[in-house]
Amino acid sequence: MCKKRILVADDEPDIVRGLMLRLTSAGYSVSTAMDGLEATKKAIEDQPDLILLDIGMPAGTGHVVVERLRNIEATCQIPVIYLTARTGVEDYRKARDGGVAKYITKPFDPEVLLAAVEQELEKAGLCR
Repeated sequence: MCKKRILVADDEPDIVRGLMLRLTSAGYSVSTAMDGLEATKKAIEDQPDLILLDIGMPAGTGHVVVERLRNIEATCQIPVIYLTARTGVEDYRKARDGGVAKYITKPFDPEVLLAAVEQELEKAGLCR
């Protein structure tokens, strides 16, 4: 397992806390954001290796965050995994069109999420 930086962006404090504990115990360095604006700012400043992103957040949905990041050279290649309660066809389409790597719905199995994180980091050439 490789130790990389992950940005967790979700407006639910319990989800953020749980993900932070799970990911840090798995050896990842984790930063957090509670809304879309903060997520965009932290992604640009910190350039994490991967972003776990909720869709339904204040101050910019996950879709808005992805669109912004895809238009910035320094962040356009960061893998994004959506972690969301939304299951609508339009959200899936926007995720696909925006280049979102994976779409995981809440509630989620933490082991499945960790496997997805590792897989996307490997795909990006960040783990061996």
